[in-house]
Amino acid sequence: MDASIHPGPYSRELLVLQGDHRSAHIWDGELMSQTLRARRVDDLWDFLRHRDLHERVVHRLQDMGFYRIIEIGRIQVDWALITVLIERWRPETHTFHLPIGEATITLQNVEVLYGLPVDGMPVSLPIAMRFLSRDAYLDILQQLTGFRPQDETASSGASRLTLSPIRQHLELLHPDITYDTEELLDELPYYSWGVAVLGYMYRQMCRASMGTQRDVCGFMPLLQVWAWERFLQFQPTRPQLPPTVAPLFLPLARSAIYVVYILYVVQAIGLHIVYLMGLQMQDYVGDPADALQDYSRRFVELVARTLQ
Repeated sequence: MDASIHPGPYSRELLVLQGDHRSAHIWDGELMSQTLRARRVDDLWDFLRHRDLHERVVHRLQDMGFYRIIEIGRIQVDWALITVLIERWRPETHTFHLPIGEATITLQNVEVLYGLPVDGMPVSLPIAMRFLSRDAYLDILQQLTGFRPQDETASSGASRLTLSPIRQHLELLHPDITYDTEELLDELPYYSWGVAVLGYMYRQMCRASMGTQRDVCGFMPLLQVWAWERFLQFQPTRPQLPPTVAPLFLPLARSAIYVVYILYVVQAIGLHIVYLMGLQMQDYVGDPADALQDYSRRFVELVARTLQ
């Protein structure tokens, strides 16, 4: 007689949330073909592609450490990988339960992978702000940005604001804006923003790992780069660096961008080069192998110049 397979965990003394965990639903035949998606469409990179950030906005982002994310660039999120990891995430311990043991993302990973600051004052919401009304939030917004949306659609519930009108206002910042609110933002560099990013991602992974959630939010590129660095079999193939390209060091996410970008370059110009090779080799007088070697060298040089 076949022995019954136990899905685990064998003991629920610690993993008390197993009954509604995502893995339990998968064991029952649910969510078999469902891949998590972003809760909201990420159009940040499309937005930045067509606009230049105001120099004072760049200055503040640099102070907080967030501008490194923009400098590193976009990473195409592998949602299948993200889904598999979250299926292994345990809210009780804030760790991934894997066949080889437990693992988790640490503050050191946040600092090394993306260069976000993890030292400084904690980013926390004062208790009093949790009970502020919508008008109180509008007053704070006006104090910080000089903008107060008048449209009723700017509100969401009794104490929330939608970001669309605020974003539209920030898009139109005049080059001659003043430093009237400078003293209100001077303390931004002294906060541990990397801790806030990691804490929020922990919370969202806990939410996504329970029940039958279909979406997840948080800084998922951090999770993906962490997985690439910890599990080498998930890592994209790293091409040989051309002699003219210096090795990429911290933050380590830069190396991931290099891999993705060179693959994009190959896809974008590779077919064109191959086409030219074919035309040239039709009329090549000497050995066709010499033509192939010559065009291979030119292709590598073209990629190297493109990446510079």
